[in-house]
Amino acid sequence: MKRSHQIFVVSTLVLGLSLVLTSFQSSMKLDVVKARNVGAAFPGLKALVVGGTSGIGEAIALRLARAQFDVVIVGRNAARGEAVVAAMQASHPSGTYSFLPLDAQYVKNVKGLAAQFPQLDRLVLTQGIATIQGRTETSEGLDQKLSLHYYSRMAFIAEFLPVLRASSRSPRVLSVLSGGIHAPYAKFQEDPELKDNYSLKNAADAAGFYNDLMLDAFAEDEANKNIAFGHSAPGFVATNWGTEMPWALRTLLIRPLQWFGKSSADCAEFMSDFLLQPTPASGFHAITQHGDAAKTTDLHTPEAKAFMKAHTLGLLSKIMSEQ
Repeated sequence: MKRSHQIFVVSTLVLGLSLVLTSFQSSMKLDVVKARNVGAAFPGLKALVVGGTSGIGEAIALRLARAQFDVVIVGRNAARGEAVVAAMQASHPSGTYSFLPLDAQYVKNVKGLAAQFPQLDRLVLTQGIATIQGRTETSEGLDQKLSLHYYSRMAFIAEFLPVLRASSRSPRVLSVLSGGIHAPYAKFQEDPELKDNYSLKNAADAAGFYNDLMLDAFAEDEANKNIAFGHSAPGFVATNWGTEMPWALRTLLIRPLQWFGKSSADCAEFMSDFLLQPTPASGFHAITQHGDAAKTTDLHTPEAKAFMKAHTLGLLSKIMSEQ
């Protein structure tokens, strides 16, 4: 056997063992979370789940429907959207559910959406993409990964903040990405859009790091004092994640390992804990895959937050104003 193949096999076995141990830990914590939220009911409250047509987003939408939220899901695939709406209707027939077709990689698509929502109490952001491609610009000049994992998420938040502020039922914003597990991206001030320093690691670290900074900056705004902002990491989940990956990588590594991942429904139980519990009532919260408090990075400073807020809001405003 070639050395490269030996390394691959050993690495896969080590990762598999790690996932088995994590799975055992998850099962114990899951029982606690399920018991805590078994009676959670929020009739009359409305949730918007971006990326709700598949994977973790779909599972969270279904969990919120079980908790008697009225739910709107956002995605590109109308057939999948209709299927998820039907599943939510079957879960809790008296609720109101709908699908909003939208390609979330384009920031401009978010502009004006809040006008369709006289009420919103929970905003959940799960849109994303898993590829090994290099920096790939959208027509708006943003890298596709960074747009989905960061910029469009912040565009949704900025768009819906006025409606969330008006909620009297402990409004929450949850971005599901990499809370507590990413490293900082050290060159965020000199190259925030990764035009000169793109790599898969930098793209992943930057998106997670930026989510932490900007959600914290939103939370510090006095106008948002009644809103709780969360950034969570889902952990390893058995979904169709990685469909954009090369066939060999997807078939030989990702799919076999997903046997050891938690189900999307179990992941949704952990992620929804932040959305269903009476606390926290406000502030920023980094959240682990089991719903516990996570730590931010050592570059998470007031100066970094101020920079990222100015950069992000300025860039979003520029894109929104372009014809």
